Amino acid sequence: MEIISQTFLQEQLTLIIEIEIGRKMDNIIPNIKALAKSFSIAEKDKKSPFRNVLAVANESGSSIEIIKNYIRYQVGRSGSSPIWRISRDNKLFATALLEQINSLNQDAQSIVDRLRHSIRRGDLYNYIENGENREQIKKNIHLKLTQLYLGYLAREHTALCGEQNSKKEHETKSNPKLA
Repeated sequence: MEIISQTFLQEQLTLIIEIEIGRKMDNIIPNIKALAKSFSIAEKDKKSPFRNVLAVANESGSSIEIIKNYIRYQVGRSGSSPIWRISRDNKLFATALLEQINSLNQDAQSIVDRLRHSIRRGDLYNYIENGENREQIKKNIHLKLTQLYLGYLAREHTALCGEQNSKKEHETKSNPKLA
């Protein structure tokens, strides 16, 4: 009976967390767009390097540190996408991305805080109020936010490349001498 109860609590918690993550992403996505545009990632490489890092992020057993290690590895690896090494204001794109990933921890904490304030009694409350459980919940939320961030970054790169291609096609049609 205890296993069913624990599973039920985790399912309830997962549903509530997913709703809170969805709310939080509305604030995070503009940061993704700003990062992509400020480093002009579509101009440096048409092939997205984010699918590979997203695959690492979604592997079972992945963690924030594993993801960050993979990104740092890409900076030093020969043959990796030049996007990782784009520099703006003496900061590499990879470094700026790592800072964004680190800042998602604050978003994870705010979700945990909202959970604690919205769930006031019962077994779910007791589960969340346990310090170890709460820390694990925060780590899981941080990982999920990072996975979503990387997925939306891959989409943003594709969108920017598409916009750039459309602009070039329009310019070519408007001025055939450019072709």
